[in-house]
Amino acid sequence: MLNVEVVYALSEMAHTANLTLPPGATVAQALALLADREPFASLDLQQLPVGIYGERVDAGRVLADGDRIELYRPLQADPREARRQRLKGRR
Repeated sequence: MLNVEVVYALSEMAHTANLTLPPGATVAQALALLADREPFASLDLQQLPVGIYGERVDAGRVLADGDRIELYRPLQADPREARRQRLKGRR
């Protein structure tokens, strides 16, 4: 069996879930197990970008024991533009 962790981080807190899956399980199968658990149930798990340890992966990626699946939320602003605005405010 595989033990994986799923993480969804917000600015004020992070939600985690620990899952046990059979060998050969994919990211999509792990996310399907979360479809009825809060706060994951309120997310569109099929549309959110996902990664494992900071590297973007697709839903068909086969999991390894100990993987950390990260759910990425949409950016509020382009990071480069936000930095430009912060620097502009300092002048």
